Amino acid sequence: MYRVCLFVMVFVCESVCMYSSKAMEGYPAGYLADCPGTTTPQPIPLSDLKYLTISLQTKGNILWPKPKYNYYQMKELAKDPHIDFKKKTVMYVGGFLDHPQLPFALTAGAVYKRMGYNVFLLDTNRFTTVAYPVAASNMRTIGKHVAEMLATLNKYGLNPQNLELVGLSLGAHTISFIAKNYRLQTGMNISRLTGLDPSGPCFRNLGPEDRLDQTDADFVDVVETNIDGYGMAAPVGHVNFYVNGGEFQPGDFFWVPCEVICSHIRSFTIWIAALMNPNSFIAMKCDSVQEARNKDCYDKNPVVTNLLGPNTDRNVQGIFYLATQNNFPYFLGLKGLERDYEFFDSKLNLYKKTSWLFF
Repeated sequence: MYRVCLFVMVFVCESVCMYSSKAMEGYPAGYLADCPGTTTPQPIPLSDLKYLTISLQTKGNILWPKPKYNYYQMKELAKDPHIDFKKKTVMYVGGFLDHPQLPFALTAGAVYKRMGYNVFLLDTNRFTTVAYPVAASNMRTIGKHVAEMLATLNKYGLNPQNLELVGLSLGAHTISFIAKNYRLQTGMNISRLTGLDPSGPCFRNLGPEDRLDQTDADFVDVVETNIDGYGMAAPVGHVNFYVNGGEFQPGDFFWVPCEVICSHIRSFTIWIAALMNPNSFIAMKCDSVQEARNKDCYDKNPVVTNLLGPNTDRNVQGIFYLATQNNFPYFLGLKGLERDYEFFDSKLNLYKKTSWLFF
């Protein structure tokens, strides 16, 4: 009788049971997958360009006053006593609603200044404090005008081979439009673009001419922390780091989830930690984004690694899985290459008799 019942159950399941399948269910589209009209640049009156400004980080202190120069004052900026174009220069570009006097830019500016960079903090707030799809469209025109500002600075000693652009969220696409237009205007490439969880809304379904892409600069690296929410899943850089799989990050308190906004912003805090600990974020290469999502990159032979941060090897390209802890400064070092130290599994492995001790 038992065998008959078992046979019937197996037969029924084979006939009507539903099995999960990506081919059937599809993949996450994320928030605002499409924004009609965003590929059309918005006109910006020339009179408004006085609101497009660059603030200079003068000391490695977030509270220090910063001289500010607008679109029409690049000659004056080049003569500022805090500028030395023999050094590397970085421009930080914030995201939606961001501003150089808010914590992201203040922190990035101070850290890069301590590293010896000339630091430009771009203010696009006038053009992003609008409905998000309009802000996304505005950044195409802003990119053109910022490229003009940088091209003017070329005449006073700015070398694009010493220039890096770092963009957070919407700012990651803004730096793309800057770099694309800079190449059109000067015939030269910017050295490096770093995208911190580039915005997915209004960009994830667009082609390389309309969002961040590895063709935009000599080297493009991307830190992915919320690919199905406010970020995007596509590996658009030469080197793409999918942090803890790229979808959601562990919360600072283990039992409190780090959801969409928290995970999206984690790209910034991890980047700052990597600037301060340049050899500590060791990632392993994967064959696909799906492998990175599933954390299935541990058993490669040989294991190919790269460093997230200023010391990324430009010649070791592709998709990388990066395991972290849940608290600043996040890095695991070499432990991050071992499955036993993967954050969630190491805390929730119910097959281990001691797993309850974490709580």
